[in-house]
Amino acid sequence: MSRVTFLNISSPGHVYPTLGLVVELINRGEKVTYYETPNFQAEIEALGASFRCNPPLGQIDTTQAVSPAQETEYDRQFNLVPALTWIAGQMLSPLLESIREEQPDYIIHDSLCLWGKLIAQILNIPAINSIATAAFCHRSFYECPILQDKLPNLLSEESFRMKEFRKYERILRETDGVPPIEPLETFTNPEPLNICYLPRELQPYVNKFDSSFHFVGPCNPTRAVNFDFSLEQLQPGKLILISFGTFHDPGINFYKTCLEVFGDMDVQVLLVLSPTTDRNLLGDIPANFIVVPTGTIPQLEILQRTTLFINHGAGGGIREGAWYSVPMIPVPQTYEQQLISLRVQEEGAGIMILPDEVNPQRLRQAAQQILNDPSFGVNSGRLGDACRTAGGAKLAADEILQYMDGLKNQSNQKLINT
Repeated sequence: MSRVTFLNISSPGHVYPTLGLVVELINRGEKVTYYETPNFQAEIEALGASFRCNPPLGQIDTTQAVSPAQETEYDRQFNLVPALTWIAGQMLSPLLESIREEQPDYIIHDSLCLWGKLIAQILNIPAINSIATAAFCHRSFYECPILQDKLPNLLSEESFRMKEFRKYERILRETDGVPPIEPLETFTNPEPLNICYLPRELQPYVNKFDSSFHFVGPCNPTRAVNFDFSLEQLQPGKLILISFGTFHDPGINFYKTCLEVFGDMDVQVLLVLSPTTDRNLLGDIPANFIVVPTGTIPQLEILQRTTLFINHGAGGGIREGAWYSVPMIPVPQTYEQQLISLRVQEEGAGIMILPDEVNPQRLRQAAQQILNDPSFGVNSGRLGDACRTAGGAKLAADEILQYMDGLKNQSNQKLINT
């Protein structure tokens, strides 16, 4: 039995995809300790893992730097660079002390969890990279045609962010003695073993990744949480689910466009509002709409009855929609989500609409095209088959345990040779 430490970034879209892997590792005899914020504690402990609380950022001394979280919208990959570097600087010392006491045999950290990679390096502990969204490497990022067109302007626009990153990176090196950090690695953090929860069919530019990346598909177990939402509200017939998760907000105008487009269609619409959206600003709600706050619906159960899923193109929602053969209209809010959304469109499972292209005519046209063409459901089902056959938690655990056995054998061989 090995001791395993999980480190993550306190986002449901990054924590929940790992829970199936947690269960599988525990079933294989591993002792799992998961560091997260208290809102995940009950669910993590229900799976049989030990819970440790992350240090709250609000109580950490910030005299050396001002949090970029106070001034960025996180709407671009480049905005993550200084933010994650700053957070790493705040998390590193308190977590380092705690994890040193835990003495894990290996660490599994999220791809955005820079402090996880740094802690593993400092303590000389093997680490595995857990990728809840799309995987990125130097080739897939810098050779991407979409980014190549935008890169000069982005670098110019984000020059201030890069200066902030260099400041926080310098503090990390001087204060904690960490090696130099490249901007791309702040939100990729690759390791000798990288586990991605997308199947190969949904991974953008999958041919640009080497054998250290394993695209195992979804690892989600049955969620250990109850939702106060009655499925009896859902009527027979076509159902459109609109949800942008727990973080992204497409804006009040987007929601009003949905009300206008679908309010007079022969469909039922379940509209899940983003956390920052004020329901009162929507005005009159059509009779065929159910409007609820984010985090209040059993999405997996509802997707089994859904005809069309309108989402933000993130890995979690796309995996779940495909799993239940639901055609999709992704409206990506970030560069990464745009790439995943393009894969959905390229596979014939949906139609991507960029945020600045959303208008009543465009949304109605895309929805009617999908609702009237059964091939979208067939193609989404094909992606669902890819998710189910990719290997999931079993393959992820196989790769992790095989990797750790290989390291042990190397260590034993060195002892024999000496």
